[in-house]
Amino acid sequence: MNQQNNSFLRLPEQNSVILVGRLTRDPDLRRTSTGKAVCSFDIAISKRMKDSSTGQWKDADPTFVPIIVWGDQAERCEERLKKGFPVHIEGRLQTNKWEGSDGVKKSRLEVIASRVQFLAFVKQGTSTIGAKPDESQEHYDDNNIEEDDDIPF
Repeated sequence: MNQQNNSFLRLPEQNSVILVGRLTRDPDLRRTSTGKAVCSFDIAISKRMKDSSTGQWKDADPTFVPIIVWGDQAERCEERLKKGFPVHIEGRLQTNKWEGSDGVKKSRLEVIASRVQFLAFVKQGTSTIGAKPDESQEHYDDNNIEEDDDIPF
């Protein structure tokens, strides 16, 4: 097979992940030498499954995923997230490689977040699970909606 015929075998490159999990520790905010904010935390993701012998539901062993967030979003994560909070993460995978103090080369796979959605919010020192209502949104009362018989569906 020559080079020209081999080109159709190339797959498109895509590096995209979506995860939902809970923080295993409080976020750690640092700054680069240029002052850019970077926040890191880990999330735990587990699968709920039914035990075939007992019939009881249980959580499978969790998967721990390191998350890295940059810029203004990193600062918001440090301010609003705490250990145990649920988050929705969208981002890409990246391998981080370094050499340890003992001279051994090390690496780990981590997620560079492009979007972090908070699934809990803090209000006066307490947390509430669920989306924080946006005060600027209109709230509709189902009892005040007029019915329109001319709607064709």
